[in-house]
Amino acid sequence: MTTIPVAVQHRDHTALTEEFARTLVAHLNRLRAESHPHDPPVDPANVWGQMQHLPPVLELDFWTVEQDGQIVAHARTQLFTVGGNGHLAELELMVSPAARGRGLGRTLLDHAARAMRERGRTLLITQTNDRVPAGEAFARRAGFQPGLSSHVNRLLLSDIPDGLLDAWTTRPDDGYTLEVWTDGVPDADLDAYAELLNVMNSAPRDDLDMEDHRTTPDEVRSMEQLARAGGRAAVVAVVRAPDGTLAGLTDVSWRPAQPGIVSQGNTGVLPAHRGHQLGRWLKAANVSEVMRLNPQATEIRTQNADSNGPMLKINTDLGFRPFMASTVWQGAVADVLSGLERN
Repeated sequence: MTTIPVAVQHRDHTALTEEFARTLVAHLNRLRAESHPHDPPVDPANVWGQMQHLPPVLELDFWTVEQDGQIVAHARTQLFTVGGNGHLAELELMVSPAARGRGLGRTLLDHAARAMRERGRTLLITQTNDRVPAGEAFARRAGFQPGLSSHVNRLLLSDIPDGLLDAWTTRPDDGYTLEVWTDGVPDADLDAYAELLNVMNSAPRDDLDMEDHRTTPDEVRSMEQLARAGGRAAVVAVVRAPDGTLAGLTDVSWRPAQPGIVSQGNTGVLPAHRGHQLGRWLKAANVSEVMRLNPQATEIRTQNADSNGPMLKINTDLGFRPFMASTVWQGAVADVLSGLERN
């Protein structure tokens, strides 16, 4: 296939503007109409807010193809400069349906892969879903290999059986206590919470060439600021062990301006405290808190690896059901570039 030369514009995280945010979000909303036709559109003010509060350890780059004042295709890379995984960069690459088949994806991938090679990154990680088959087809042609199969699972709050949340939050007097934080992690618990988040390294990664990520207190605060800048409200539930140390966590968030869809983030319990039904307690407590604080919420979505049996068991028992299948792909930068040159 011959790629037709096109003009590509590049912006890094230091050159982002409110006008670009509006143009990008308009493009993303057109794409969301394909993959999430029933979801509300993204508000450009939220994206611009996040662009102004990116963590200092995050490098973000955009390559775009623009026509008549609109973005018709884009590639975005993001990489962290601390915390391990210095070999990889995350890639998002999307082409509007009407602009596919013109080689725009190949052109953007070439720009992104070359830039990542110059920064010493050797692996690209990207994701596709089953609602846009063109994504998987492109990933395979470009030399990416599937690394992790997962699903976005959805809980319709109206489907939760009566009494289930009460049953899951009724506890024996075993010394464990639960706390709910709605205004960020308390300063007194910041170091311990950052350390607790490292339990997420035990989540399945299947064949992905990724290292453990060690979370720092500064990163926790940066992520909180980023969420607030993007218009998100967050609820964190934690369990304390009998000795007062943190043993487990779960978090959810939503945008009050678009309250119907709640996002479930991390859920984890330290290995030494598993077997006490703490995961169910945490989940049920946070669902109850969502329903109290956000009565307009209708559903909660979360993404789970298909190989994460214990978490899927909890979610299924709570009422989560498959909503969308997705695949995380990985491609060696050298192989991707070689494939582009050959084809």
